[in-house]
Amino acid sequence: MNMENAFSYNTSYVGEDSPVHRMDPRIKLGLVLGTTLLSVFLQNVAWLVTLVVMLLALSAISGTLKKMTKFLGLFFLFAVLTVAIMTLLTRNFIYSLEYFSPFFLRFGVMVTAGMLFAFTTSPNHLSQALQKMYFPAPLSFTLTVTLRYIPTLANEAETIFNALRLRGVYPSNWDVIRKPSYLYRGMIIPLFIRILKLSDEIAIAAESRAFNGGNGRSSLKNIKIGRNDLFFSLTMIMFCFVLMVMDKGTFSLI
Repeated sequence: MNMENAFSYNTSYVGEDSPVHRMDPRIKLGLVLGTTLLSVFLQNVAWLVTLVVMLLALSAISGTLKKMTKFLGLFFLFAVLTVAIMTLLTRNFIYSLEYFSPFFLRFGVMVTAGMLFAFTTSPNHLSQALQKMYFPAPLSFTLTVTLRYIPTLANEAETIFNALRLRGVYPSNWDVIRKPSYLYRGMIIPLFIRILKLSDEIAIAAESRAFNGGNGRSSLKNIKIGRNDLFFSLTMIMFCFVLMVMDKGTFSLI
């Protein structure tokens, strides 16, 4: 069990060059919020699937789809197991599938859009975007530090897991399922303690440097919304509008 791969490989920024990477972070934030809200209003399963496929296509264009497959595979396995258990309880596969499909598809939209944003947006660009959107400086700093320190927490989790190995504890995946105490006593509680210590260290470091939350901060390279960003925004708005019309109209597939 490699905790570093489990965390940082699936949640940290991937510094590649693609049209999605070069997109303004504000446009990508709008994409995340827009697709999430649209998934709530869509009722037809076919259009929810179309929305997921669109996000997966953007992930493929950005070159981050391969890095999403591990987490998306676990999510798909969880969905299949849930439907299977519900089928055993109700003895009705069609009912179970129709009942859970919209929920998992909506959640899949949120997860895919969130990972796409995290993979293609650097913490510096996120900080600039929040500053230009007039977010409160303390909130902007908190969100940026959260995105930045996910790989650090992965390293901390790996250190704790190695400490368990030095003490002769080698929990496998089956051991964690059979005895959950391995997880919360051996990993979660020590990790929370380490998170609190890291937070205190960051706060002390910021106070010692008279950090004011980022007010008045300047950047070497400023972000700006270009023609490609506007074209993408208009395309996504039209795409979402068409899905809404098709979902509410008579052109339903299911």
